[in-house]
Amino acid sequence: MSIKPWLKPFYRPRPLVRCGIVASLAFAAFMPIAEAQQKMPVTVIVAKRGDVTDRISVVGTLAAREEILVHPSVSGREIQQILVEAGERVEQGQPLARFEQTDALLALDKNAVSALRANAAVAVEAGKVEVALVAEREARAKLERNQALRSKGIISEQVLDDNRNAYDRAVAETALARQSLALAQADGQLIAQERKEVELTVERSTLRAPASGLVLERNARVGVMTSGSGDPLFRIAKDGKIEFVAEVTETNFVRLREGMRVAVTIPGHDKPVTGTLRLNAAQLDPKTRSGTVRVELDEGEDLVPGVFARGVIDTSRRRNVLLPGTAVRSIRGSHSVFIVKDNIAEIRNVRIGARQDDRVEIIEGVEDGETVVLKASGFLKDQDRVEPVAVSAEADPKREVPQKVSFDDSEGTVR
Repeated sequence: MSIKPWLKPFYRPRPLVRCGIVASLAFAAFMPIAEAQQKMPVTVIVAKRGDVTDRISVVGTLAAREEILVHPSVSGREIQQILVEAGERVEQGQPLARFEQTDALLALDKNAVSALRANAAVAVEAGKVEVALVAEREARAKLERNQALRSKGIISEQVLDDNRNAYDRAVAETALARQSLALAQADGQLIAQERKEVELTVERSTLRAPASGLVLERNARVGVMTSGSGDPLFRIAKDGKIEFVAEVTETNFVRLREGMRVAVTIPGHDKPVTGTLRLNAAQLDPKTRSGTVRVELDEGEDLVPGVFARGVIDTSRRRNVLLPGTAVRSIRGSHSVFIVKDNIAEIRNVRIGARQDDRVEIIEGVEDGETVVLKASGFLKDQDRVEPVAVSAEADPKREVPQKVSFDDSEGTVR
């Protein structure tokens, strides 16, 4: 298309106009971006130290600290009466059950009759001894008188010999009476000993609690014959003390020490029951590579043995800097955070410890009171200029940095 001569001074090629417009727009857009890169707003928090607790979670059951197996002390006796049930608390010496004792009571009555006879026999023999002693004294006195008369020639030697023989017979009769009395007394002692045995049999007809505690199980049944070698008739938790027993793997077992505090969660209880680790197994089970731990509970009156429970063992406590997990950047096993100082973001490598939920323990690299970028995003670079914006706990309570961290190493197997 031809251009009129008088229009040529006003004519400009269209591509140049377009380029100028684009260049102007690009320059205008570049200016605010450059401004933003010079001072990037970032949310920051102040690093603070807090409590860090290492914990091991275990599962187990409640069990009696010391279990007493109650067996009958007599065999072949029929159980006639059950006096307590499982779940009841008993005192030492309290009757638990009664066995058939008709034969024992009959033997006790017979023994009483025998004892009366024995006592009567002893009395009779004692009387005979007294009579024999009187006769012996009279024979001696007569012998002594006649010996004096014989020395004067008043009586003959034959009469004196008769007196001697009479005295000897009296002495022999006294000895025989004393022997009979000793035999009667021995019979009485034997009958008395037999009575003790019969009374013991009668006493054993009542099964009593050997110690105070909680009845865990009642196996006794009315009509069953007792056997000393069979199952126990009752199982009692001595003093009613209940413990938490759990199996711990080898890795965690070596970290445990007696005296560590434990919180046990039990079904039906509003809050955990606290206790103390009192005993570790002397060795690990070679098959399972695990060991048994026992926890003495501070409260145990209403606990039931055999109930499944979960425990948390506090293995160690320390104080370190705690940061939200968003503040820590992890790349190929290394960890870092951004520290803000004089509006400059400085990247700093850190060594982390326990991590749970959104909290991370900083063992090394951040000091208490330093300002840390809350979100270590990939857009932020080392030495970038930033505009710190402090977290407001009132505006966003969820962003408040927690001052306690519990590192939980769980045992996931029920033994």
